[in-house]
Amino acid sequence: MSDDTLLQHLSGLLGREALIEGRRLCVVEILREGPMLVLREPGNATLQDNLYGQPRRHAPRHFQVPLVSELGDRLHPVARQFMSAEEAEALGRKLFAGTD
Repeated sequence: MSDDTLLQHLSGLLGREALIEGRRLCVVEILREGPMLVLREPGNATLQDNLYGQPRRHAPRHFQVPLVSELGDRLHPVARQFMSAEEAEALGRKLFAGTD
């Protein structure tokens, strides 16, 4: 599967929310490298430091989660939470076809 096709397929995840380990997270961006999902925790701002390490402003927390698990043979469990079972199965078939 080409990178562009994969990113187009993943663009449907943008804006989706899921409750993971007691945190409400939302997909806000998809990074080509990895690929990775960028998740934001809305409403739970933390202090963000400036260039000199001094507290500057409140900003929402962001997390980066790889699409593929560290094992390399399945979707990452957190990324999978943002997909329906059918979407996860279809994406898994496309990503891991012929890796047996």
